[in-house]
Amino acid sequence: MSLIAVGLTLFILNTVLGFFVHYFSPVESVYWHSLSAYCIVILLSIMAGSLWYECYTLRRGGHSLAEQLGARRLNLLNSTPEEHLVLSMNQQLAEQFLNSAPSLYVLPDEVGVNLLTAGFNSQNTVIILTWGALQNLDEQELYGLLAHGFNQILLGETRYNTQLKILYSSLITLSQIGSKVAKKGFQRHRANRLRNFATFYVALGGLIWLIGSLGVLITRLFKYMMLSSNTFKNDLATQRLIQSTANLQTLSRIYVHHAGSQIHSEYSESISHLCFANSLSPQSWLNIHPSIQQRIFELNPSLIQELQLDNLKKLRTQPLYSLFRSLEETDGQFFAPWTSPEPLPLLRLSPISFAIKDAIKPLNPELRANMERPELIQRAMQTATGAREVMVAILMIRQYREFIPSDAEVSRAIVESLLHLDGRVHIAIFLQACGHIERMPKTIARQFLTKLAKIIQEDGEIGLLDALLLERVKYQLGLLPEQRPTALNEVKPQIVRLIDALLHVQQINSDNQMDVRDQILARILTAKELSQFEEVFDEPLDLAEILNDIAGLLLRERLSILGIAEICLWHDRIITQDELDVLELLYWRLGFDTREISEQMQKKNSLMIV
Repeated sequence: MSLIAVGLTLFILNTVLGFFVHYFSPVESVYWHSLSAYCIVILLSIMAGSLWYECYTLRRGGHSLAEQLGARRLNLLNSTPEEHLVLSMNQQLAEQFLNSAPSLYVLPDEVGVNLLTAGFNSQNTVIILTWGALQNLDEQELYGLLAHGFNQILLGETRYNTQLKILYSSLITLSQIGSKVAKKGFQRHRANRLRNFATFYVALGGLIWLIGSLGVLITRLFKYMMLSSNTFKNDLATQRLIQSTANLQTLSRIYVHHAGSQIHSEYSESISHLCFANSLSPQSWLNIHPSIQQRIFELNPSLIQELQLDNLKKLRTQPLYSLFRSLEETDGQFFAPWTSPEPLPLLRLSPISFAIKDAIKPLNPELRANMERPELIQRAMQTATGAREVMVAILMIRQYREFIPSDAEVSRAIVESLLHLDGRVHIAIFLQACGHIERMPKTIARQFLTKLAKIIQEDGEIGLLDALLLERVKYQLGLLPEQRPTALNEVKPQIVRLIDALLHVQQINSDNQMDVRDQILARILTAKELSQFEEVFDEPLDLAEILNDIAGLLLRERLSILGIAEICLWHDRIITQDELDVLELLYWRLGFDTREISEQMQKKNSLMIV
């Protein structure tokens, strides 16, 4: 195939030159003329020289390619936490699939999320990640990315693709030479003066690049014909190899990443077939890898449908053949998430709490967990049905304070027992009861969630604590939606809604609330964005969907939002029991361990009281 590609390139270039020769000398043939021999000899010499140089350059396999790209090798002694994580994961995968772990490199100046493998044997095979992959992927997503690279190594594609890079290097040599010559025209002397021949370099480099672009196009065509079908196969093979959807999560993160998977390098053309995803611009012709949307659709059609419903503007319309897929082709992966009942509620602007004396200071977690419960509550907690009844009663009490409607479907005895307890214990009992409910059929579980949701939004309003409690129940019933990666710029409206919901849990007056709101938003939003969110959102909202969107942000972005909220809300005041419950549940919902934050807040409270 490479010989055919070389022959086709020589034929087209010789024919183009033949048109010029025929213009000046009509007797000359277009296909074979007086300059044909010189043209073919010169081009073949350049190609042969390029092929020899590429073989010499890559004599050490993947290590040589890493040096050519300017990659930095990773090692345990001098590594950041992200690098240490990927090195440990590389060793873990090597022990699982291979005898020796491939060396790891990172491209320090590439912000796109991508990975490439290269090498001829186990001694010189390497995995090269971009800086964007290290900085923007969490542990599961990195696992999916590395697993894809290991899958290519195990299948022997790494060696095959490295050989292809050498063979096809002869066709893109002129293009690379033209780029290097043109770059000289943009370089400056130390005295910051342009080179005297800057225009000449740019013009000459552009001309050489234009001639070499034919070889680039033919290379893309032949690679597309040979390799374009491999991507879907590798995605499915990786998923079977690791028996998880980690690579699907990786694709979803790339989909929302602002830089995508593009690699901005003069070698991005030659390494495109070595990469996990497109190293070229999505608008480039004959990209070897399908678009990220198509790859996600192949792995999980329902996920793309959910993304389309979430934000229609983000996705292009799927190809027509996707509309005729049968239900059997989804492999049972379709998951219908529970949705909040209509009409959606407004944000509750006043906190639900008990007497002020009960809300001043949170109870010690151990004391709260071991506090004596009424015998009726203890008996109810011994069965799943009784635990569900206790949960309904607690939410009913929180919604109606101490007034329970006469037609409410709840045990009056359980309600009376709960009302005689310290109100700060109710949430602890709710979480304990949540742990006692058993997994139910999906239909019954959705009905139970709908019942709880209607209770907490009976008056048309909803608070953050009640919404978080409902999220905990969804998690226990296996109905918590999968975390979908999201981009910070796209979920800023949701972050503002979360801040508003968090503010209205606080035991502070309205004027101070607005001042604190401005302080928090000033640290998260730009000045232009602040003007769009000056007023508190007063339209129906789905807090569950908002929480799920924010949970898909990068780890450091979630930590940053929570840290800013903590500093602005509690740096100079005591945290109440409701506020601590909200903070613990919020940390849990966004994927963090809540024990440490609870202990820190308890210590801070004690110091402030002293």
